[in-house]
This record gives sequence, structure tokens and C-alpha cells, in this order.
Amino acid sequence: MKKIKPIEKPKPHQDSCERYRDPHFLQKLLDSIPTPIFYKDARGIYLGGNQAFGDFLGRKMEDVVGKTVHDIAPKDLAERYERADEELFRTGGVQTYESPVMHADGATHYVIFYKATFLNQDGSLGGLIGSVFDMTDRKEVEERLRRSEERYRRIFENIQDIYYEVGLDGAILEISPSIERYFPFKREDLIGRSIYDFYADKNRRTDFLQEIKGKGYVRDFEIQLRDLQGALFTCSITAAILPGEGERPPRIVGSMRDISERKRAEETLGQREEELSIKSRNLEEVNTALKVLLKQRDEDRKEMEENVLANVKTSILPYIEKVKEGPLTHHQRACIEILEAQMKKIISPFLHRISQACFDLTPQEIRVADFVKNGNTTKEIADILGISIKTVDYHRDNIRRKLGIKNHHTNLRSFLLKLS
Repeated sequence: MKKIKPIEKPKPHQDSCERYRDPHFLQKLLDSIPTPIFYKDARGIYLGGNQAFGDFLGRKMEDVVGKTVHDIAPKDLAERYERADEELFRTGGVQTYESPVMHADGATHYVIFYKATFLNQDGSLGGLIGSVFDMTDRKEVEERLRRSEERYRRIFENIQDIYYEVGLDGAILEISPSIERYFPFKREDLIGRSIYDFYADKNRRTDFLQEIKGKGYVRDFEIQLRDLQGALFTCSITAAILPGEGERPPRIVGSMRDISERKRAEETLGQREEELSIKSRNLEEVNTALKVLLKQRDEDRKEMEENVLANVKTSILPYIEKVKEGPLTHHQRACIEILEAQMKKIISPFLHRISQACFDLTPQEIRVADFVKNGNTTKEIADILGISIKTVDYHRDNIRRKLGIKNHHTNLRSFLLKLS
């Protein structure tokens, strides 16, 4: 009787090897990788890929297998991918490049392709396998950084003030091109030189370092710099100490502004103010002298008025009264009365006030107004002044107009009495 051999159980490693060769297991393995992976034959036809690749394209993998890039990508991108595949098939090895890709969300994403060729069992070219790394976010960050760097570069190159970085030892590490607008220096010639070479007063640099180290910053710190020809420039500095990072030592960063014109203007203004102050003091002295003179003149005028008034009252009017007491003809008496009236007019405060209040009255109008105030009739005024009644009426009408009572029911004599 023939013995039957017992069936040998497969060894564990043999079972694992057979499982790894199972296409379904390999597909599951690919699908577990989050990075999009694909592979093509030597004609560029997709043989397969993982779920991540299908999701990236927005397609099911069964709709991708058997297709070429011309079936799943826009024409311009498809031609670009095809040229890259042909170059890889021609050169072999590994290929890496960046390219835009139409994503499932309809937007263009920027990716890095990593590709490599694989061979058939007979050693012939089998195709290629590749992976896709989406770097859209990184490209956006790089673009923002590029724009930001470009913007700050434009600011740096066009800033009106002078931006600078100086080491604590005084070495100029960076300075903006705007230095060339204000000083006869070239930016390239200054970098690496010591700022001490340009200080007009080296002790001022010591004061600057003491203040900035004590507070960590300075605001509008004024210094004087000297150029290569010896000309002085006054500058205002606003700066702070930037802490060191790693091998980069601490440094002073800030801005510097040429205020030479402003300082000259301030000095000129100060000189003008001093001149105006001197002139003002001189004017005050002249004004004081004028006040003294005017006061003396006023006192002299009052004294003269008092003398005239006293002389008229004591030396003229009494004699007129004595003449009136004697025998006189009608004409002589009229003349004496006119003389007496005129003398009284000289000392009359009314005449002074009315000539000031109504400065546009003529001398004849003032005489007529005085007679009206004293109660003389129009005829009497005409006889005394030797003019016609119509002329007296004409003067009375002008007086009313100039006093502002024409066409008013106001008695002229009453109004004139109020003024006196």
C-alpha cells in the first residue's frame, strides 16, 4: 500500500510574499499612501494609480486607466507633460520638475513631479511611475514673500530719509541709496567703513551710544557729520538696538535725516527775532518819549488856554463893559456888541465842543450856529454878520443837515443848547 505524504503548510514568509504579489493588496497599499501616485506604460498610457491621484484629478481611477494626458488635461499642459515623459524615456533615470496642474477644484495648482522609469522582466523599457507633491500653498507663500520683498526693496531704494544699520563697533553694515541724494557719498563706498570716520565730534558718538544703550532707542538725536571734503551736515537720528540672532551680533538700525537747512533756517529766524526784539525795545523807548512829549504839549495847551481865558476875562471884557456904559451911536454899539460876542465865543466851551463833534462845519456855519444858540433871530444874525437873510437861512439849512436833524421836527436852538 502506497503511503500518502502529508500536505505541508506554507511557511509564514512564503504566505507573506504571495500576499504582496496579490494585485488587490498592492492596490490597497497604494491607496493608503496620501501622496498622489500614478504609473504609465512606454506609450504614455495610464496603467493605474492610487486613490489620492484620482481625487487630485477629480476622477475615478477606472476613468483614468487607458487614457493619456491629452484625455485628462488641457492641451497646453498635456503637451508639456508629454514632452517631459518623452525626455525621461529617452534619458532614463529620475526626473523632477515643477508644473501647473488642473486640480479637481477647478483651480490651477502648482506641483512637483517626481518620476522614474521601470523596466520589464526582459530588461526593456516598461514605462514610468511618478508622484505628485502639491506645493500651491508654498508657492503662494513664496509669491507673497517675493512681493513683500519687492515692496520693501522699492521702499528701501526710494525712501526719502536714510535707512542704515551699524554695528556696535561703528561698522556700517547697510545703508539706503538715498544717502546719495543728500551727501556726496556712494552707498557701496560706505558699507564696511566706520561711522566714526564721519563724526565731526567723536564725543557725540559716545553720547549717542550711552543714550541708546540706556533706553534701547533714541528719538531725534542730533549729530554733525563731516563729508570727505570737510563740509558739515547736521542730522537727526531715530534708531534702536536690534538684538542679535545666532551668529548675527546686535546692531543699531534706524533712520537719519539731513536737517542742515532747517537748522540754518532756525538760526536765521533766531537772528530775526533778536533784531525784532531790539527794534521793539527801541520803539517802546520812543513811544515812552512821545507820551512824555504829548503830555507836556497837552499841559502847555491847557496852560495857554487858561492864560487866554484869564486875559480875556480880566483885561478885555471889563473894558468893553465900560465902553458900553458911555454914549455910543447905534452903529458903535452894534460893533461893540459884536466884539463882545466874539470874545465870549473865544472862551466858549460850546464852540470847542461843536467844532470837534461837527468838524465839517465851515467857520461861517459855526458863527451862525453860535448866534442861533444865543437866541439871535435870522435878521439879527444877518445884520451882525453883514450877510443877507437868505444866506443865513442857507447856513441854517446846512447846519441842520450836518447835525442829522434835517426833516425832523427838532428845534435847532434847543438841539444846539443840548450840545453845549
